[in-house]
Amino acid sequence: MLDSAEMRAERANCKESLMKAAKSSSIADKAVLIPAADNAGRFGELLKVVEGLHEYNVLTYAVNRDQELYDLIVRKATNIMNTHIGSLMLFDEKMMKLKIVASCGLPAKVVKSSSLKSGEGIAGKVFQSRQPIFCEDIEFDERFKRKSRVKYSSKSFVAVPLKVRGRVVGVLNVNNRKSRQPFTAEGMKILTLIADEAAMTIENRRLLRRVEKAYMDTIATLAKMLDERMPSTKGHSKRVAELSSELAKRMGLPEERIQLIKRAALIHDIGKIGIQDNVLLKPRALNAVERKIIQSHPRIGSEIVDRVEFFNIFVPIIAFHHEWFNGEGYPMGLSGPQIPLGARIVAVCDAWDAMISERAYRDPLTKPEAVAELIRASGTQFDPEVVKEFLKMIKKKPRQKPAKSLYE
Repeated sequence: MLDSAEMRAERANCKESLMKAAKSSSIADKAVLIPAADNAGRFGELLKVVEGLHEYNVLTYAVNRDQELYDLIVRKATNIMNTHIGSLMLFDEKMMKLKIVASCGLPAKVVKSSSLKSGEGIAGKVFQSRQPIFCEDIEFDERFKRKSRVKYSSKSFVAVPLKVRGRVVGVLNVNNRKSRQPFTAEGMKILTLIADEAAMTIENRRLLRRVEKAYMDTIATLAKMLDERMPSTKGHSKRVAELSSELAKRMGLPEERIQLIKRAALIHDIGKIGIQDNVLLKPRALNAVERKIIQSHPRIGSEIVDRVEFFNIFVPIIAFHHEWFNGEGYPMGLSGPQIPLGARIVAVCDAWDAMISERAYRDPLTKPEAVAELIRASGTQFDPEVVKEFLKMIKKKPRQKPAKSLYE
């Protein structure tokens, strides 16, 4: 067990590391705005602020959803500024108004109804002027008409703009300090640092969404290319993707994993683009040599997607969705948990859709026949747990209509 001296040394090292990390962050680069501390108590207070800013800076890049990011921005702003109330407003370009997207300490009714035009209210003025507003005490602030002062429940507040490349995208507001002390110009500078980082992160996420849309469009194009190459299996990849995401959700996987599995399933057979037509489109059962050629499609597919940075996260599913749970599959002969869970999920959904869909060389199986096949192959070809969850999922699912042509 650590003694007190060691614990003190550990805390000191921790604080030193946080300070160094904070100095390297984009927020801390601007921290020169904060006046230097002239006594030990002041230094301790500023240290807490810098540590809070660093933690906020790290966490903003760790969240996955926009709403989580907005909530984090408000939560950290109110914590660092030590306030009861805070809100983040973003400009809705369709409505041409500022809307609250996250808040702390505000009644739900206020959040829902709050909507300001540029120049309207304090936040609207901040948005229009592109400058922060901080008020120590509204009762003595000449910027506000005496008659209008009574409508403000908060006597001291700070509101700062979120700027991205000279463009204002929103406003960050805090009021009602827990200490009941008024805000200062220094507090406004600290909130400006938070707002600058928030604006940058929000904009980066918007740009990332555009990139993601572009690459999802590419995935859809690849899937369409395969459909056009194999009209008899049109829609197979899309159906497998939908089944796989539904099954992954049922099995309790996080949303990020569900989306990854869905996208990978959409192009799980992309390697078939590299298979010659006389084998791929053969209207009869394949011979041993032809089966060997077809069995190369997971390897070809994984090599195709591995060359593209945004797509290489799909390699394990594309490469291993034909592995068998007992190790007798291809291309690597993996077994059990060696096979990625996403690949085990796609394997079951892929087989199910293939069985109940019409092929040039056979009629589709009935639902009871397909269920019997899955049960028979459970534990050998397929993960029994995945099969069990899949069968529960499709129990009440209506039987799909098999796709017969490219235009159906």
